[in-house]
Amino acid sequence: MSLRIGIVGTGRTIGVASDHLHGIQANPEWILSAVYDIVPDNAKHWIQQHNLASSLICSSLDELLDKVDAVVICTDNLSHGTIAREAFKRKLPVLCEKPLSINYHESKKLAEEAAATGVVNYMGMQYRYHPYAQLIKEIISSGELGDIFSYRHKLGGGRIGNPNVSLEWRMKKETSGAGAVADFGIHQVDLIHFFLHETCGEITSVQAELATFIQARQSEGTSAAPVTNDDLAVVIARLENGAMITLNNSRLLPQDGDGLEIVGTKAALSMDQHGRLFLRKRNADGSWSGEREELEIEERHKFPGLARGKQYEEFYEAVKNNQPHDLSFAYAAQAAKVIDAAVLSSQEGRKVSVSEIE
Repeated sequence: MSLRIGIVGTGRTIGVASDHLHGIQANPEWILSAVYDIVPDNAKHWIQQHNLASSLICSSLDELLDKVDAVVICTDNLSHGTIAREAFKRKLPVLCEKPLSINYHESKKLAEEAAATGVVNYMGMQYRYHPYAQLIKEIISSGELGDIFSYRHKLGGGRIGNPNVSLEWRMKKETSGAGAVADFGIHQVDLIHFFLHETCGEITSVQAELATFIQARQSEGTSAAPVTNDDLAVVIARLENGAMITLNNSRLLPQDGDGLEIVGTKAALSMDQHGRLFLRKRNADGSWSGEREELEIEERHKFPGLARGKQYEEFYEAVKNNQPHDLSFAYAAQAAKVIDAAVLSSQEGRKVSVSEIE
């Protein structure tokens, strides 16, 4: 049974809608039947870029909702709720880009409304479906690392590191909420949960420093306008088992230093910026081995259509069977508590318990 799906928000910069298109096209059960962007030229350019029929373009959100069986939201964070609520009125399932909204409070409200409607809702947190993440999960679950006590992850993008990039919605608190700490941090929080919640528990406390180093950018009609959220963040956190977490999320830094390290009592697992994974074991006397082993990603760690392809396979199954998925709006709201704890920590200069965020 094929289902019609529509994309709301084609954008004009990083192209997240294009990423979603690849996931849709990897699953023949989905048929892209409608596209809408509040800026018509964005939709026209996107359609031409992907050699799609211009008849897919809708002149309004209502027109798109009339043509689909499910909706994909790729707009600014503030508008996620408005669009999702219109879809829920028509009992249309929703796949929403992350983060769910501008903060935990708004995310929680939207998650509660989604649950009340009984409509399938699913989040675009796709990093857990990258091949490297599948292999890391497999190794952790096997117990090969032992008891994990340290986790370190640097993640970001360098495009906005250019101060000549103009002001975008993601640089404004009113349309984005937090900046880099939410944009990239939400993926980090999801990976921590995916990898470690079964063995180490959840994140319990956060201490963070957020900063804005490019404080103004060119804006339409003005010489410059202020950037109102963070472009660099450093987060220290604790898991229930006491393990220490250090996270760096950036819109400014080169990606040379991006990577992940997970250390346990038996072995350490690391990933470089190219996605290569390495395992270093302890010797019999407890010291670290001088040699590390590069791990091979195998076919079982890969999905047709890659990470987005897997997401659209899961979304289809959830819609077909009318069953909730773990990557729900409710899950996204809980992840947002960690982001809000980081923001509060930076504002007040103290460690914040995640339970404080209500």
